[in-house]
Amino acid sequence: MKKLLIVDDDKILLKIFKDTVINNYAEKYEVEVAEDGLEALTKTEEFKPDLIVLDIRMPKMDGIEFLRELQKRNDGKQNTPVLISTNFSDTEKISEGLELGIKGYVMKSDYSLGEILKKVDSLLGID
Repeated sequence: MKKLLIVDDDKILLKIFKDTVINNYAEKYEVEVAEDGLEALTKTEEFKPDLIVLDIRMPKMDGIEFLRELQKRNDGKQNTPVLISTNFSDTEKISEGLELGIKGYVMKSDYSLGEILKKVDSLLGID
């Protein structure tokens, strides 16, 4: 079973995402959620996710700041695959994320949760 950490400040989206995974993909994934980058750093250390689905724009610590801090804690490496999930076509932030080692990104408005999870499967090598 793979561990997913979903990081987003939209509480409704987090609940829907977590419920969808629990109800439809429980045999594949264990899921934890965080509402901002600071909480995600703690959860990353405790939960040790196999993949992180990360929003870019969040309070306290945004997704790019989170990626920078995660790299610092991992001696400059991005050990955990990260998929950015955003509602904004912010090419500058996405480019920064790519430079920091993200494995891809999805526009939340363009993808269903099922499609996002197919992308997660692909990144984790799950059929």
